[in-house]
Amino acid sequence: MSLQLFVADYVVRRQMKRRFAKNASVMTLRAIMEEMAAQAKPPPRHIRMDRLSLGGIMTERLRSEHADERKALLYIHGGGFVAGHPVNHRPLTWRLAAKTNAPVYAIDYRLAPEHPFPAALDDCLTAYRTLLDKGVKPERLAVGGDSAGGNLTLALALRLKETDMPQPAALVCLSPVTDLAEPAPSHADNMESDAMFDPRMFPSVPAAYCPGGDVLNPLISPLRGDVSGLPPTLFQCSREEMLRDDSVRMAERMRAAGIEATLEVWPKVFHVWQVAADVLPEGREAINNIAAFLNHRLR
Repeated sequence: MSLQLFVADYVVRRQMKRRFAKNASVMTLRAIMEEMAAQAKPPPRHIRMDRLSLGGIMTERLRSEHADERKALLYIHGGGFVAGHPVNHRPLTWRLAAKTNAPVYAIDYRLAPEHPFPAALDDCLTAYRTLLDKGVKPERLAVGGDSAGGNLTLALALRLKETDMPQPAALVCLSPVTDLAEPAPSHADNMESDAMFDPRMFPSVPAAYCPGGDVLNPLISPLRGDVSGLPPTLFQCSREEMLRDDSVRMAERMRAAGIEATLEVWPKVFHVWQVAADVLPEGREAINNIAAFLNHRLR
């Protein structure tokens, strides 16, 4: 554990876990992520950033000086389905743009509870289809996301399969939520070691995201789906987080179906530590692994 991670873990526990202890609702994330967005910095000067529409979905596009426009990474941010913006994830997305030379399209999809399931997934599908319509070939296109965005990444792949649309070349899932129907064992095992969440928060997620919906629906709980035919997938999660087994079980299920699923379980880090790459060497190292995975599959 680096000194930077030791300090960051302490800060996260004070600023997030304590707030969830006082108000154990996923909606607490909205205020937290709005505060984070207000403090966000622009990417460095060698990264070009602009905003555009992908089929009506507002998108932050980040490109390196040597970007290959034939490639693309569609990035779906986390935030419990109810919070967040692409700006929250710039420390991750600009580095991926720099290290892969693939333009990164970070979409600002509709949030619950104002726009419940399937609004966010519909927006992901629209953005993906628009990139294909713009001429990006599926073998040069990857999809990635963290937490709720990791859920939407997997759900999008299942939705593509349902509609006979081409799969992307690869998926990247950072601490994804893969099952809203039943908590994984790590929800209980890691309730103390998790630096961010209170276990009482999790029942509020389906209530906000898919009220009255069937949580066994694979488009809501991808772990419940038929994962055969999905692309090679990289999972990164924390050993100490409550969502750890969401990644572990999903990777196991994909491997059983013959899918190439790479699982990295990192010790001592917190949920989606990659977005703290500006200060955490562990975040930068994890992003290096993501970039290597993508460069191998988008070449």
